[in-house]
Amino acid sequence: VNIRETNDAYLLDVVAPGFEKNDFSLNLDKNILTISGEKKNEVKKESEKEIRNEYSHRTFQRVFTLDEKIDGQKIEAKYVNGVLTLNLPKKVEVKASVKEISVL
Repeated sequence: VNIRETNDAYLLDVVAPGFEKNDFSLNLDKNILTISGEKKNEVKKESEKEIRNEYSHRTFQRVFTLDEKIDGQKIEAKYVNGVLTLNLPKKVEVKASVKEISVL
C-alpha cells in the first residue's frame, strides 16, 4: 500500500494484480476503513485417463483508522491496471470569517 497526500485528499494505492473490481470489498464503519479482496480460480485440465484440478485462492485484508480530517461520505475507489486507488478527500475546513469592527 502506498499513501500520498495532496492539498485536497489522501490517495491510497493497493497493488492487486489479477483481481477484478468485483473481487474487492470496501467498508467504512465509523472511522475504520477495511479493504479486502478475494479471488478464486478454478482450472480443470483433462488428460486421457485422469482429471487434474488446480485451485487457486487469493485473499487479503487491510484495515486503516481514518482521522477526523477525512470526509468518509465522499470516498471514491477505482481499479485500473492492477492497482486499486482510493481517494480519501479531506473535509473542508470552516474558517472563521474576519470581521472588521469599527470604533465609535
